Amino acid sequence: MKLLVVLLSTLAMSGAAATFATEYHAAAFARSTKMAVITALADGAAPQTPFSNRALREVLVTCGTVQQGVVYALQPPKMQDQVNTSCTQIATSALRRNPTFAAAHTILMQSATAPDTVKNALVQSQTTAPLEAWQAKLRLQKGLPFYGTGHHAVDHALAADIGFLVQSPGGRTWLARTYQEHIAQRPIIVATLKQRPAAQQAAFLQEVKTLGHN
Repeated sequence: MKLLVVLLSTLAMSGAAATFATEYHAAAFARSTKMAVITALADGAAPQTPFSNRALREVLVTCGTVQQGVVYALQPPKMQDQVNTSCTQIATSALRRNPTFAAAHTILMQSATAPDTVKNALVQSQTTAPLEAWQAKLRLQKGLPFYGTGHHAVDHALAADIGFLVQSPGGRTWLARTYQEHIAQRPIIVATLKQRPAAQQAAFLQEVKTLGHN
């Protein structure tokens, strides 16, 4: 009986140690410099899927942050592909555990190159996280080129994200900057905002004017 208790205690301690190590590695990864994160992802040294949703979210946010950064953009295509592959693996592992984990859908979308994968992940991301600005911005950055290409669920998701972001000062600033920098996407933004209340339209136009004077 005593031997059984000792064995169970040992197993419990081993499990706790493994859990702590995984969570610690994930936390250290999320707080590393962008170049260190990119190198780890490219070398296949990304942390194992954390057990806690908080740590898992941090790892996924880190993927999205580096993929949008200047340091990533300056890397050779092969390294960028390796980073995307590692982020895809993390997101896929997270979705196996929880199919409604919104951040995982967002990073799966962000890391994908196949149009159908991008579109499907975008819709799932917007469905599971309609009110999170960082995810809405990633969806618009990746998805606006697909607007009007025959996937009505994508069009609806992108319009919903524009409608959500225009309601906050930070969101309006981001939309106004996107409007200024991406001429081809202006008609989509304008058409969507025409469906919003007049006060939101006016606030957006004021933001565009403000940025134009800077």
